[in-house]
Amino acid sequence: FSVSEVLEIPGDVSYRTGHISFPGDVIVRGEILDGFKVYAGGSIYCAKTMDASEVICEKDVIVQQGIIGKRKGILRVQGEVRAKFIENCYVETKGPLLVEVGMINTTAHTLSRVELGYKGVITGGRIYAQDGVITTQLGSRSGVKTEVYCGVDHTVEQKLEWIRDKNIQLAMKLSRVKQELVQAGDNGKLTELRDNLQAAIHKMNEAACALVDRLDRNEEAEVVVRGTVYPGVYIEICHCSFIVTREVQSVRFVLDKDQGTVVTRPLSAVKVARRKQKKELEACNR
Repeated sequence: FSVSEVLEIPGDVSYRTGHISFPGDVIVRGEILDGFKVYAGGSIYCAKTMDASEVICEKDVIVQQGIIGKRKGILRVQGEVRAKFIENCYVETKGPLLVEVGMINTTAHTLSRVELGYKGVITGGRIYAQDGVITTQLGSRSGVKTEVYCGVDHTVEQKLEWIRDKNIQLAMKLSRVKQELVQAGDNGKLTELRDNLQAAIHKMNEAACALVDRLDRNEEAEVVVRGTVYPGVYIEICHCSFIVTREVQSVRFVLDKDQGTVVTRPLSAVKVARRKQKKELEACNR
């Protein structure tokens, strides 16, 4: 006797099914329509298009067509994400983000890499990829703002941002308490509150110092572009920035650790061919 924790939906996730919350794998033979939430303790497979209003998954997400977020869509995944395209979406994943055709106006965070197919385009949005990015086109002729950040653990960066915002709030509150102490004179409750606020700020600063050492995780991360990089693209590797000022072809962006700058290197035809063969072999194996 065994129990298979798989929920299979023969059609769409819609008003007929309502929101989905399931402890195992979820297989959707149709679409996940806009406005519907899906929570899965296993993996999610969608045979058509996913309108990612809110999709949270403990393992992998595989979408045969595209993921559309309509700027408010959220996709949080513990494993890897595979899709034909991603558009106007917010994506967080611990595993690799593998997209066949393109990523448009998307904010993506991954603790692994972002890799697009040989027709792959990244235009608009922000990409945070700890282990680097591989694509064929980066940016566009229209100059839409496209940003790529590599080598950094985005979870640590988010914690540091939270600490910074919290410290600002505590500092403003401490300033008001000090002013009240000056006006009211010696006050036991105000003095205790001041001391507590100062201790909290000190503890926050200690936590921030401990996190900073874990921020830059991969100095070997690189941005590889098989085809064209358009002017206006912003690239940052381990907090060293590079702004593309002219159109370039077949190039990779790497961190020069000695100079502390991002530099460009030509992408040889041999490397391009090897990457293509590897991609084709992986596709056959799947």
